[in-house]
Amino acid sequence: MKALAYPFSVSVGRTVATTISYDQIVRGQVIDALMTNMGERVMRPNYGCDVQAAVFDPSDELVRRDAASWISERLQGYCPRCLVRSIDIEKSIDRPFEIVITIVYRPTQYSTDQVLEVPVSSEFIQRSLTAAAQQEVSV
Repeated sequence: MKALAYPFSVSVGRTVATTISYDQIVRGQVIDALMTNMGERVMRPNYGCDVQAAVFDPSDELVRRDAASWISERLQGYCPRCLVRSIDIEKSIDRPFEIVITIVYRPTQYSTDQVLEVPVSSEFIQRSLTAAAQQEVSV
């Protein structure tokens, strides 16, 4: 099976880069579904994990667990090849206004676990983390 390589690129010979690695195909599908917001695809308005909306207040542990559950359900629906083992959402240590989504998955039932870490940042996340930091200082 041959598919487009992720990230999308054009080789020196001006051809689109492709891959035949099943693991790379599944990884690309996971990243695509994770980073697509609902309503972004015209013909598939319900496609995507809508991470920006799911993680509206990453300073709260309950919200992060709920968002991880939401993302897991969406990935299992849109990436049937991917067997999601766990999803963890944590605040980034190095960058204060960023969260890191860590997904542990298997491309097939018999393969080894793959780890994918995706940093996510936005103005909305920045505002909520700033507000949470100010609340911690005032307490």
